[in-house]
Amino acid sequence: MSASSNKPEFYDRYELRVVDPGWLAQRVKPKRHIGLDPDLCILCRACEDSCPWNCIFMLSGAIVAGSDSPALKRAATDAAAVFVIDDTECTRCGICVERCPSDALFFMTLEGERAPRSR
Repeated sequence: MSASSNKPEFYDRYELRVVDPGWLAQRVKPKRHIGLDPDLCILCRACEDSCPWNCIFMLSGAIVAGSDSPALKRAATDAAAVFVIDDTECTRCGICVERCPSDALFFMTLEGERAPRSR
């Protein structure tokens, strides 16, 4: 991070696509997914650094600026970063959830409910 910038550098060389919930439901993985509370996130990127499968990314908001989705367009202008997990690589090991210093990451169900913490 440069001295003149208050924000860390974010990647912008990825293609963001919406994942079909039906596809997620058919996966042979635990029926929990990782959620993010953006109000608690401090942009420390510990989740990226601790992921052994390199499937967590904090991307530049500019990557979704051309989206057809109004929510993604808002994210492009309102958010300091866009948080993405590559679901094809994520094993739901929970290392990122445990590593998050601000408890911004949590497990959630496919229905969007916050799953109980396993600590």
